[in-house]
Amino acid sequence: MRIPRRVVALALASLAVAVTAAAGESWTFTSGEVRVRCRLTVGGSFDAVTSQISGTLRLEDAGAPGGAGNVRVRLDSLDTGIELRNRHLRETYLEVDRGEQFRVAVLTAVELVEALPPEARDHETGFRGLLSLHGLERPIEGDVRLGRRDGRVRVEAEFPLSLTEFAIPPPRYLGVGVRDEVRITVTFESAVAPSPGAPP
Repeated sequence: MRIPRRVVALALASLAVAVTAAAGESWTFTSGEVRVRCRLTVGGSFDAVTSQISGTLRLEDAGAPGGAGNVRVRLDSLDTGIELRNRHLRETYLEVDRGEQFRVAVLTAVELVEALPPEARDHETGFRGLLSLHGLERPIEGDVRLGRRDGRVRVEAEFPLSLTEFAIPPPRYLGVGVRDEVRITVTFESAVAPSPGAPP
C-alpha cells in the first residue's frame, strides 16, 4: 500500500518538532548532592558527601546531553562526618591545596545512551562522560535515572571509580584501608529552559 505524500510530510514535520523541542533545552542545576561510598578493607564502609555541585547541560541529539556544559564538584567540601578523616582525605589523598585541578572535579562530554523522550516523565538509561579529577582526565560510564516534573528535571546518576586510575592512593589509617573502587552517586534538581538560539 502506498502512503500518500501528505501523510509522510506531516509525520516528518511532527518528528522534527519533537526533536527540536527536546534538543532546545538546557538544564541548570538548582540543588544537588554527591555521595562517595568508600568500602573498607576490613568490611564496612563510610560515605563522603557534599552539596557543592553546580553546572549546566545542554540537550542535543533528540534529548541527550552531549558536549556542551559541565558538572562541577568542590572536593574540599567533602564531609565524612569525622574531622580528622576529612583532613586526611582532602589534604593527603585528594591534595586539594595543589590548585584548582585538584580542588574541583569536572564532568564534561556527558551523553545518554538513550535520549530522554520529550513526553516521558521517568526514564532509566546509561550515560558516559569525561571526568577530570586529581589533575587527570578519564572516561567514565554508569547508570542514570531521570524524572521530569513541572518544568524541572531530577537526575540520579551512579558510577564506579578506581582511585588508582586517577593517581589517588587508597586511603589508609591505623591499618584500615579503603578499597580501590569507590561508588559515586550524583543527584541533582535542575531548572529546564530553552538553550540560547533555540526556536521558541
